Amino acid sequence: SLIERSLTDTDEVDSEGNSILDDDGNQVVTLGLKSVAITRTKETARRKLSETDWYVTRKAETGTAIPDAVGNYRTAVRTASKTIEDAITACKTLAKFMALYDVPMKDGKPTGENAPINDWPEEI
Repeated sequence: SLIERSLTDTDEVDSEGNSILDDDGNQVVTLGLKSVAITRTKETARRKLSETDWYVTRKAETGTAIPDAVGNYRTAVRTASKTIEDAITACKTLAKFMALYDVPMKDGKPTGENAPINDWPEEI
């Protein structure tokens, strides 16, 4: 049997409605689809930025300028991450959340554009 996931985080309770706490006394929370998607988006942005982090380190250590293409790419990754996170956060229904994963189509064929959840800049 399938277990439905909530869009939002859920505080876990026992059969009597009492909060379930972890070993440290903190509320046990089951992450909703939106939290999971935002975490994945942040991880993707981190991975994409990590490939050019050495330019930032070099700049900090030696003063060597970051090439414009690299700086522009890093800005585009951060902008895309924020746009994707905002779109996830704005979803009020499962249908709207699921639509973030839909690849744009025209006349029954993909347009070549990315699904909103995966709309990242071209890597350099």
